[in-house]
Amino acid sequence: MMERSRRVASSVSAGLLCLCFGCIVVISIFSAGHDFTKKKSTANNQSSAVKLRSYRRALSNNEEKYVATAEDVKALQHPYGDCDIPPHRLANHELGTLYQPAFPGSGSRMTYELVQALTGYTISNDHNYAVDPNVRRKVVSVKTHYPNRNGISLEDFDEDFHGAILVIRNPIKAIPSFYNFWYERLNHLENHSVRAPKEEWIAYRDANLEEQLRSWRWHMDYWIQKYQNDRSKLLILPYEMITHNNAGPVYALKLAQFLDSFDGISTPQSPEKVACLWHRSVKYMDEGEDTEERSIRKGSTSTPYTSSQFEAVQRVLREQKRKYENDPEIYKILDQYLRHIGHYWLYVN
Repeated sequence: MMERSRRVASSVSAGLLCLCFGCIVVISIFSAGHDFTKKKSTANNQSSAVKLRSYRRALSNNEEKYVATAEDVKALQHPYGDCDIPPHRLANHELGTLYQPAFPGSGSRMTYELVQALTGYTISNDHNYAVDPNVRRKVVSVKTHYPNRNGISLEDFDEDFHGAILVIRNPIKAIPSFYNFWYERLNHLENHSVRAPKEEWIAYRDANLEEQLRSWRWHMDYWIQKYQNDRSKLLILPYEMITHNNAGPVYALKLAQFLDSFDGISTPQSPEKVACLWHRSVKYMDEGEDTEERSIRKGSTSTPYTSSQFEAVQRVLREQKRKYENDPEIYKILDQYLRHIGHYWLYVN
């Protein structure tokens, strides 16, 4: 009996020894891999700034060049550092001016600030561009909500424009965000200062949601179809990505490369420089949030929908997703929007 007990004890001790040895091996492997990742990231930091080039310019050249992608900068550390946003001005030469459309409440002003920071050139709006000949072909882009009723058509000046930066946002967030702006304007309040009271949002929502959803869909369709024959002239910026702490600098770099590919426009191509300008401009304009991500707007964040209204939002997104099933970029964005609002209880009460 005692002999059997000794054999059991010896087996347990051997097992524990093997387990401990196994843990040490696993920890060593993990540590080595972790060090390798850090070394690889450092190497990427040193080489990416040299490699990154304007993707449209590279594609139009017969020489084989490195074309920047989001994957190239995912591993980069983005030290925001210190950078000054250059004073913006009208160009003293003709620019390849761009449309900058966005549905109301989708970060139009925020993108406005980022484009000016990246280029140093002034941006106009559709109303001013239509009446002031001094700004035509002298501004980097023109902010517009058209075909939403808050914008005006610039088709009479269409030959001035070389492409477009389309900013889109999930309508379940864009519509209440626009109403916050409208509420401030109606009550003569500072922009990005307060949120509309919950009861005011509910009254607006019940009276306008169907029309706003139709307008959101029409806005997207109009700009995508305008450039369906040459998508190289259209950059799509999802609001959710350009404001994201990790993805934001990547999309800002895409924007810088896109802008740099047009006549008369030059932007920084260093990921670190672009990340710094992104932080200085976007995080101050991110729907009233400061760089610490605390909301500057005061008031309730609750913007509830009824069950039928929530289903209406889902229906519009599904219809758009089916419409663009052969367009991988748009399809993916719409799929993400549907996934995001999958948590029914967050929006309905």
